[in-house]
Amino acid sequence: MIKLTNVTVSYGDNTIYKDFNFEFQRGVNVVLGQSGSGKTTLLNVIANLVEYSGQCETDKVAIVFQAPSLAPVSVLHNVEMVVKGNNAKQVAQEMLKLTQIDHLKDKRATLLSGGEQQRVSLARAFAADRPVLLLDEPFHSLDYGVRTKLYQTLNDLLTKYDKTVVLVTHDIDEALTLGDRIYLLKDKPCTLQEVAEVKTPQGERDEYSTETVELRKKLQQLLI
Repeated sequence: MIKLTNVTVSYGDNTIYKDFNFEFQRGVNVVLGQSGSGKTTLLNVIANLVEYSGQCETDKVAIVFQAPSLAPVSVLHNVEMVVKGNNAKQVAQEMLKLTQIDHLKDKRATLLSGGEQQRVSLARAFAADRPVLLLDEPFHSLDYGVRTKLYQTLNDLLTKYDKTVVLVTHDIDEALTLGDRIYLLKDKPCTLQEVAEVKTPQGERDEYSTETVELRKKLQQLLI
């Protein structure tokens, strides 16, 4: 669980969060909001990457950013460097298999395509073995086909590894595809409004089902 208590974040005279209180439960929590709404700031508070007052209680976190943050070394070494213990190479290789990029293990990570780099980022985040996973719009710049395949990879990993996930996005379909619970970020200072719990299990969701169509319409109206 992630618990924020009386969190306040300001940049000069611009107050993003004021006495903000919220709890995120285990599973995939999607925070939906427009660009500039404070989504990334929320993740930065949880990851302790920004100054704030108040309290944020959380387990150790791994984070996947919008732009892959990879070292200019091999794919294998990028993943191996976050693993503790003598079996780091074995763990890294297994994670590369799970993310379907083990054939690229000797390639320089920074020379890969955008989709391949985000697979490395996911492999590294899961290899770090942290209970909390933060996703800062990691699929935003990818084309539809690559993005859809990465959704499936992420879902497969989350089936195998039980985590508390906070994904921020402005993409309604992404929220409906990945989320167990969807929240809307609104106003300034920011508040979170619970919009919906997606009841259909992962793997059984249909973008044209009655539940999905109704939720999509509701989210579109709220964002407008």
